[in-house]
Amino acid sequence: MSTSSPTLLESFHEFVGRQLASSTNEQMSPEEALVQWREQEETIAAIREGLADVEVGRVRPAEDVIRELRAATKPS
Repeated sequence: MSTSSPTLLESFHEFVGRQLASSTNEQMSPEEALVQWREQEETIAAIREGLADVEVGRVRPAEDVIRELRAATKPS
């Protein structure tokens, strides 16, 4: 068994297999499966990017971010 990351095709194949095995997704079209898989891949990529940021110290305290967001949304 290989320890390398699956190719995109292998990843998609595994995703479709899991979706088809789920009783709630028996009628999923190929187009719907592709859309859901792409969304999943984008989410995983964003999580990995965030974790990489944390590893190298590109982080800010949540309190600072919340304060800035509140200031930006206050009515003038």
